[in-house]
Amino acid sequence: MSAEEAEAETRHQFAVRANSILAFIECDEEQRPKLRQAIIEAMLWAQTQPKLTK
Repeated sequence: MSAEEAEAETRHQFAVRANSILAFIECDEEQRPKLRQAIIEAMLWAQTQPKLTK
């Protein structure tokens, strides 16, 4: 799997998770795509952050 394919697959998996999150949020249908994209970008960003240790 190429890096581009892996990123596309990760984005798809995050989009599925974002849809699950959006199921619990009441907002206008017009806002949902923007909110979904923001959730995906936040998940991608979180992957780049160092893990917290106890």
